[in-house]
Amino acid sequence: MDIDLTPYSMLLVNFSGGKDSSNILIETVKEARRQNVLHRVVAILSDTGAEWNSTADFSRSFCQRLGVPLQIVYPRCTIPDYLEARKRFPSMKCRWCTALKTSAIEKFIRHQYPAKQKSKILSITGERREESSHRAQLSEFELHKHLSAGQRQVFCYRPILNWNLRKVWQNIYENNLPIHPAYTEYGNERLSCALCVFACDKDLQNGAKNRPDLAERYMRIEEETGFTFRYKHSLKNILKEGEKHYVDK
Repeated sequence: MDIDLTPYSMLLVNFSGGKDSSNILIETVKEARRQNVLHRVVAILSDTGAEWNSTADFSRSFCQRLGVPLQIVYPRCTIPDYLEARKRFPSMKCRWCTALKTSAIEKFIRHQYPAKQKSKILSITGERREESSHRAQLSEFELHKHLSAGQRQVFCYRPILNWNLRKVWQNIYENNLPIHPAYTEYGNERLSCALCVFACDKDLQNGAKNRPDLAERYMRIEEETGFTFRYKHSLKNILKEGEKHYVDK
């Protein structure tokens, strides 16, 4: 990390328990300790009601290992509840799930630092350019226009934007830190919600094993509404393919 952390009132690390957010917390702690501002680091986890069963406990343990407080926040409505009310799954054009997740974090920032209070907050996130064409266009550092208001300034910082996957895993191993069970026990490629519409089929099949309650709820919504989990791809069929592959093996 090549940034002066001393001007910021709070160094807020967006944490999910995944490999990328683990790395930004590792790097933030190292740099904050070097600059004598470790006491300003806070990790934040937005629990949408669609997380892996082990995510909250894993996150607490990981943050405790690094000596950082973890703040768990909750959206006004869980993803499963909102889905049942809306009757539509998220899509690339309408990522309402992401909006729900980030809204709880934004509320926390506004509550901690009202606009009338002079403050400067660094919101640290773990996007990487190699993950998608959209993320490839992101800036490493920029003003958060939506959250900056009055005397409150919020900046977005993406310290591992140029990291590749090999470096991500290497850094976790070198620091001898735990890895989320979704990777070690299930073999996931990514970690987000247990059943994320943007996940690969294998990760979805793993997530359904971990959260069968969620899978059943989503498949019931498919059946009731006629709308599929992904465009022309139902969750029911995705999970059936996984079962077939397992039997064939």
